[in-house]
Amino acid sequence: MLQVVAAIIERQGRVLICRRNARQQHPLQWEFPGGKVEPGESPVQALARELEEELGIRGATGAEITRYAFTYPGKPPVELIFFRVLEYGGEPRNLIFEEMRWEPPAALPGFDFVEGDRDFIRAFSQTGTFQRASILVPMSTIKMADPAGNDYLASLEAKTGRANHFFRTMANRPDVLRSFVPLYQAVMAPGSVDRRTKELAYLACSYANECAYCTASHVASGGKGGITAEEMEAIQTEQDHGFAAPERAVIRYARELTQTADADETRGELLEHFNDEQVVEITLVAAMANFTNRFNNALGVKPE
Repeated sequence: MLQVVAAIIERQGRVLICRRNARQQHPLQWEFPGGKVEPGESPVQALARELEEELGIRGATGAEITRYAFTYPGKPPVELIFFRVLEYGGEPRNLIFEEMRWEPPAALPGFDFVEGDRDFIRAFSQTGTFQRASILVPMSTIKMADPAGNDYLASLEAKTGRANHFFRTMANRPDVLRSFVPLYQAVMAPGSVDRRTKELAYLACSYANECAYCTASHVASGGKGGITAEEMEAIQTEQDHGFAAPERAVIRYARELTQTADADETRGELLEHFNDEQVVEITLVAAMANFTNRFNNALGVKPE
């Protein structure tokens, strides 16, 4: 998962905030200085590099405050890592932003921050401290199984050539993992409903449950199934009017089933476009999505 570092720089009880320029993504919104962790970099190294590029300060070091996953509409999840900057050389100056300001923590909610920073803003502005924010999502405390000690897990990862946090977590119960994989394949394999339709349903559930792991997985598989980034954003923001009527019925059914567990309002619309076998298949996809969403969210399973 892509990591992004954000710097909390304090001076006399005020915090440095920066406004993105009109040519950047999220134009003219406010953010904390920082940026993407590049391949081969650690978050601490990225922090120092980004602050030198954006503010002209050298050798910045900091202590991590918190981190959490966030998904922007139509994008894979990113992990946001917030640092309290403790030391740096030089004086911060504006090298790339529309403007920068020093503001008291209590004032931050009044600024139009990028969406990913807002959970942190809510916690930080209330406490005004740099202690770890308890409301933010913790990393998983569940030990993952080692594929070296589980032949079946090792065989699953060998097929994709990468670690799978979901499988490694479920492998705490090896018998369950062995039963789950064929069930998942049976539900998601080609049947009376095409792959694109199944991915639409899975994404609708995963966005509704705010599941970072399943969203990342099905943004990738949904793209292979023909779903565009714009369509994914529409599902996430519940702007379904651009979809054809049958697909719109699937998305709304999956979303309502996730939110209410019965889908009384949308089941009739779904039955107007699909036969009984197909409705059962779509319901199985939504049920599977909710199972994996809740498993991953409850145990803090993060994308690889």
